[in-house]
Amino acid sequence: MGDFLFLARMSVWHFKENKRKEAFLELDHLLNTLAHQAEGFRGSMSMLSPDLNTATILTLWANEEALNKSEKEVFDQAKKRVEDALDRPPRIENLLVFRTELFQTLPWPNRLG
Repeated sequence: MGDFLFLARMSVWHFKENKRKEAFLELDHLLNTLAHQAEGFRGSMSMLSPDLNTATILTLWANEEALNKSEKEVFDQAKKRVEDALDRPPRIENLLVFRTELFQTLPWPNRLG
């Protein structure tokens, strides 16, 4: 585990039909708020699938300790807030990041939601 920049947590969220926009906006806001307050947070990316009920969120963490702490401090709280809109629990995978590019926030894409 030597030559990587960050650790990442990728979470894939499956929402009930017609619940993605509302739940995703709340989830995105909540995860970003909680993550920015967490020690070791380095960035995030929120992605919408062409499947209108699915979204993926990638968060970047400075080290394994920060990644592990984010499970309870960030993700557990977020899951509880949107659980009524979820079709099933999110799939979460931890990854190593070798390179990153600039992240930007864009307005809600009308064509997907």
